[in-house]
Amino acid sequence: MQESFKVARVFCEWMENPMGIDVPRPRFSWVSTHYRRGRRQSAYQVIVASEVDLLNEEKADFWNSGRVISENSFCIYAGRNLQSEKEYYWRVKVWDDLGFCSQWSSIGSFEMGLLNPGDWVARWIVSPDREEIAPLFRKVFHIEKSVRRGRIYVAGLGYCEVWLNGKRVGDRVLDPGWTDYEKIILYTVYDVTSFLQKGENVVGVILGHGRFSPSEKVVKKSPNPLKKYSEVPTLILQLHIEFNDGSKMIVLSDGSWKASRSPILFNDIYDGEVYDARLEEEGWSEPGFDDTKWYFAEENDMPPRGKLLSGMLCPPIKRNGAIQPERMLSPCPGVFVFDFGQNFSGWIRLRVCGPRGKEIRIRYSELLDSKGGINTLPNRGALATDVYILKGEGLEIFEPRFTYHGFRFVEITGFPGVPRLEDVEGIVVHSAVEPRSHFITSHPLVSRIHSNILWSQKSNLMSIPTDCPQREERMGWLGDAHLVAEEACFNFQMINFYRKWFQDMRVAQNEDGSLPDVVPPYWSLYPADPVWGTACVIIPWIVYLYFGDKRVLEENYPMMRKWVDFLCAFYREGVFEFGKYGDWCPPWHVGSIETPPELVSHWYFYQALLLLSRVATILGDGESAKQYVKRAKKVGEDFNHAFLKEDGYGIEQKEWWERISGPLGVLDSEKKKRLKRNFGVWSQTANVLALAGGLAPPRVQRKIVQRLVEDITVTHGGHLNTGIVGTKYILDVLTEFGHLETAFQLLVQDSYPSWGYMIKEGATTLWERWEKLTGEGMNSQNHVMFGSIDAWLYKYLLGIQPDPENPGFKHCVIKPHLPRDIDFVSGFVATPFGELEVSWQKVADGLLHIWIGLPFNTTATVYFPKLFPSDYMEIFENDKKIWTKRDSCVNSEEMVFLEEEERYIVFQIGSGSYFFKVYRVKE
Repeated sequence: MQESFKVARVFCEWMENPMGIDVPRPRFSWVSTHYRRGRRQSAYQVIVASEVDLLNEEKADFWNSGRVISENSFCIYAGRNLQSEKEYYWRVKVWDDLGFCSQWSSIGSFEMGLLNPGDWVARWIVSPDREEIAPLFRKVFHIEKSVRRGRIYVAGLGYCEVWLNGKRVGDRVLDPGWTDYEKIILYTVYDVTSFLQKGENVVGVILGHGRFSPSEKVVKKSPNPLKKYSEVPTLILQLHIEFNDGSKMIVLSDGSWKASRSPILFNDIYDGEVYDARLEEEGWSEPGFDDTKWYFAEENDMPPRGKLLSGMLCPPIKRNGAIQPERMLSPCPGVFVFDFGQNFSGWIRLRVCGPRGKEIRIRYSELLDSKGGINTLPNRGALATDVYILKGEGLEIFEPRFTYHGFRFVEITGFPGVPRLEDVEGIVVHSAVEPRSHFITSHPLVSRIHSNILWSQKSNLMSIPTDCPQREERMGWLGDAHLVAEEACFNFQMINFYRKWFQDMRVAQNEDGSLPDVVPPYWSLYPADPVWGTACVIIPWIVYLYFGDKRVLEENYPMMRKWVDFLCAFYREGVFEFGKYGDWCPPWHVGSIETPPELVSHWYFYQALLLLSRVATILGDGESAKQYVKRAKKVGEDFNHAFLKEDGYGIEQKEWWERISGPLGVLDSEKKKRLKRNFGVWSQTANVLALAGGLAPPRVQRKIVQRLVEDITVTHGGHLNTGIVGTKYILDVLTEFGHLETAFQLLVQDSYPSWGYMIKEGATTLWERWEKLTGEGMNSQNHVMFGSIDAWLYKYLLGIQPDPENPGFKHCVIKPHLPRDIDFVSGFVATPFGELEVSWQKVADGLLHIWIGLPFNTTATVYFPKLFPSDYMEIFENDKKIWTKRDSCVNSEEMVFLEEEERYIVFQIGSGSYFFKVYRVKE
């Protein structure tokens, strides 16, 4: 019996066996499985020890929780503070609500990093060569004893790659992650035990410029002043070695290290990389290499000021797969263009044989021009060009190290001969966030939209959530990020990624509470648009809702409060007086001419107050919660007073006409008059926000919904007219107010503006604009901000919705919606308790099948849709009838009937697997 009740996986700080972490009191979580339905955890016991041999109840020398009566199974720790570099071991067992106990889990481990500033005794070093060439560093040291353990602690700015005895250490790329280096510097920890040997050893490092020391030409052509921290890259490294006899040795970066030039003549994240293979020095990171011509490194007399913190919890950037090109074009002699059939972020791996000194140029683009060549205009100021110079010694393989590109097409010139498809391979590069879910459906366009969103999301996870991967921007825009945060949390294990970025937000906040539009503030765009800056409230709340980690709220509550206090200064006489972007990128325009930024800012101020009141309540700050609720009520009333007209939300027609007449100046007077007569004073976004936020008074709510639907279906011919803000909420609002089919038709529309239009025009990721733009300007082909609707697929089509009163899917709502044009939907979400699975399928003669799998220790409220009048409906679970209108309901321990609603039959179920069938009773 107990073999089927077990702890299946264990985590520390949401990771399996993390190393080098600097959380003073790390928390434990686990996923259990049970052979019976409806079971819950009733208690747990955790033990922690300093050695594996001590990991039992009698000997555990660090912490034994004893039996704790609790259903909680994540974010648990009550032990003592921990020691730098120390490795600890732990395991857990749990009891169910019947009193049965599982076996002890498998052994988990966690290892601490350097917790105290005094643990860093190495010196920051730089190369005496101040040119743009990426520097090499090396240090020779000797080992005479048997090694028990070896760890490297390293921060190389902007990027660093570590070698030991001729072997590359680790699989991270573009490391460390981006931060504001004046405030925070992330260090990386590597286990190098297996690399060390008796006798001579050599540690080597290559540094890239990254965002730390971009070249002057890159800084000068940036669209906004680009922050530059240093003229040259810099390195700090400590190699800690522990021997079997208990003695220790530390190798430190200092002036005794040797430095030289690498073959990387130039590197930049925007412009690319130049690599001259003729300059390679064979064995430079191996013992026995002659480094007498190398010069001594210099100790940095102006070291970076940021605090060294571990970067080991944030998912590292890695190579996440390879793509083979689908075809090769040759628009003119000597020019070869490879089409990978998919837009993505990364670079190519090139295989080539040729004469020494032959120069190959590799240019990246998202589009082709009319002649079959690449169209680089969407790259704007980014050259996006890699150059490889051959050394002429047989097969050579080139991959850039310290740059990345957003592209579908690659142009290669200078190749000796004619390349083959197999000579070029696309390397997919992004933060290695763990996929958290799966979604499939019978509707091919919906599946394709979902795929495009995933590709755009992955392409824009580069240690921060970027806006785009191709042009001279790639910034952590707060607005883009918070609008897709729900989608991201459905699709990926985002909690540690966001925790790192929240840290970046906190140090970016000014004393007055203001935040910048982009974090880290490589562009100093203070203060943020209220919509953008409110990401500091919205994203932590979403992370708490989806993962249940209360510490996310605790750590960020002061930042949230300071931001909301800052916003209060812009609220005068019932109107919010500040807005920069508003409903960004609606059809035909960059900024909305129908929805003033102030309206959107006002609504987000209201939402920030409401969310902050909920956070305050959760954290026990009841008095502040009351004040925020009181303020929110007044702000909501003022919103209605300012923007609610007779039949919708918007602005006065005179004001609207003043806004729009300028852009329409090219039209003749008769056309202007016709536009003035036909256009209303309100917008889709304004009405959607009022409905989504619960601000529309009941007396006008129905009218507003009707006019919204009319505007979509009639005025705009079945199309949305929203920018990134309105688009986030429009499908949810339509569905919640009973217009599922209108929402679904917006989703699957394939004429402009729509996601389907993008796909029909060849998009494999999401565009920045609804328009198909191929010239220079705001026309990224890989932006994720319109991907917010992917959350709708999970919440409404699949039907999985989190419960704010039971975060982390401890309890959830399962409420699938069944559009006419979909026959089945299937998927799962990996919750903190395990995989939550839902599938539904329409079967002949009005039959509906629903499969549900709930993880152990969770419950769900299930809404069975009424496909026909309830008098002619019955529900079976497997072959057991559980509900009909005429017969009494069948309740059991794991399945209880709750109520009959207008459109649903509602049950509550416990954990386990269920197969439901909804029948039409034959008359």
